Amino acid sequence: MILYFNTAPAPHIRRTESASMISVDVLFIMIPLCIFSAIYYGFRPTIMILAGIASAMLCELLACVIMRRSPTLHDGSAAVTGALIGAAMSPMTAYWVPMLGAAFAILVVKIPLGGNGRCPFNPAAAGLAVLTLCFSHRLFMYPHHRLDAMLPLSPGTADVFTESSLASLLMTGGKPMYNPGSLFIGEFAGPIGATAIGVLLAVFLYLVIRRSASFSITVSYLATCLALALIFPRTEPGFGGALVELCSGYLLFCGVFLVNDLYTAPKYWVARILYGACAGALVMLLRHSGQFQEGACFAVLIVNAFSSLFDRICWYAVGFRRRIRE
Repeated sequence: MILYFNTAPAPHIRRTESASMISVDVLFIMIPLCIFSAIYYGFRPTIMILAGIASAMLCELLACVIMRRSPTLHDGSAAVTGALIGAAMSPMTAYWVPMLGAAFAILVVKIPLGGNGRCPFNPAAAGLAVLTLCFSHRLFMYPHHRLDAMLPLSPGTADVFTESSLASLLMTGGKPMYNPGSLFIGEFAGPIGATAIGVLLAVFLYLVIRRSASFSITVSYLATCLALALIFPRTEPGFGGALVELCSGYLLFCGVFLVNDLYTAPKYWVARILYGACAGALVMLLRHSGQFQEGACFAVLIVNAFSSLFDRICWYAVGFRRRIRE
């Protein structure tokens, strides 16, 4: 009798959902985020997200042609990478910035390190990290009013009034004056896809129901951030100050999308809880001691590097417990 085995490349994830279905879910829920941002800033944010998507898809197609591989655009992972990078930008950012970040994510991180499902690092987080290091002055300036979609904005443009973000106020020791209602509906300056707190929470529930996101990772991540914000407040102590901390920057956006990438996250549920908690602790540590007002992308890359270690620790712990029982 001849046995035939599946020799598909790792990781061998036991899921009924395909990579393309997960990508479709993420791209679909980008629509309400774009609508919300367009209400506040006009159509410029939508164009910026589309620019990131176009750059990522073009770079992946180019890489496949050069490497003589079949095009892999059908799984939608490149489009998701570009969309996430674009959604983390400021509405004032020039269009070429998310395009450059998406190109770095695909050509330097994703393709050379194995491609979709095999890359040990989240490409979108890597793209945001290099943009934060090189163009922080463009990423962390936010407009006070709607913008012309075709306006070639750059930091310091005279006809655009800017305002400080929540993350910037917290970093400089300021006391943001926002009530929970304003925070929930996103009436504050921040990245394109990160200020719609109510929409992000609804998006997270949708992804969990669709099994395109891990409930344990996000909850442990947010619980750790909340606990540390209560213990080490940067603004007024108490739940109000902690709520401002959670809504500032793209902390929640990171918890819903970046840290929740099921290809770079551990597979065991206990490992996922530890993974999310470590990511939350690193995010808060970088906020207290880092030089940027938002460094969640760096925290994601660090925990990505130890994802398999979390799985091994839990696997050995389960095996040791079984041996003790025997």
